[in-house]
Amino acid sequence: MYISRINVQQNAEAIQKYIDENGFATLVCQGDDHYMSSHTPLILKKESDGDFLYGHLSAANELTEAINKGHKVLAIFMEKHTYISSSWYDFVNVPTWNYIAVHIHGRFESLDESQTRASLHELVTKYEKPSAQPFTLDHMELADYHKMVKGIVAFKIRIEKIDASWKLSQNRDDKNYYEIIKQLRLRGDALSVAIADEMEAVRKP
Repeated sequence: MYISRINVQQNAEAIQKYIDENGFATLVCQGDDHYMSSHTPLILKKESDGDFLYGHLSAANELTEAINKGHKVLAIFMEKHTYISSSWYDFVNVPTWNYIAVHIHGRFESLDESQTRASLHELVTKYEKPSAQPFTLDHMELADYHKMVKGIVAFKIRIEKIDASWKLSQNRDDKNYYEIIKQLRLRGDALSVAIADEMEAVRKP
């Protein structure tokens, strides 16, 4: 991924927070004669022997072979993005797109039975937390759980490289920067507001 120098994000806490809040990723892997891809939620964890992304896919997914063979993989996180109109500037220029994107390069590693249950438990707990009556794996009969697990392949990705771009109009002066924020809030859709929030976090008034 190309990243302009002013858009490079190197703050590990900011990257962790973004993935925690926007964990649904696109996985891309090289097959024998084509690219393979899939979509799944991932959890980023820092451990004593490295940093990892944890997740799982259907056993029927073509990426299963790549997982079992420990192939290289790219995980793409890109939830927040929106169009920026050049009509908002006080000078003539072209429109653009603001976005936050994190590309994580690594290699698949398979999980054993206990690691799989721990990974599934953590993922379910994370996304069930807002529910009035959160579901847990403990609610499942053991036979049903084992049947479910047979249908998936759980993995972790050992992280080798992280590329993170916070492209948020950092090249604009304060007047135009805050006008962009104003116009995004006036436009009002969820993505525009999300980018406005991120821009305010980058450059305080």
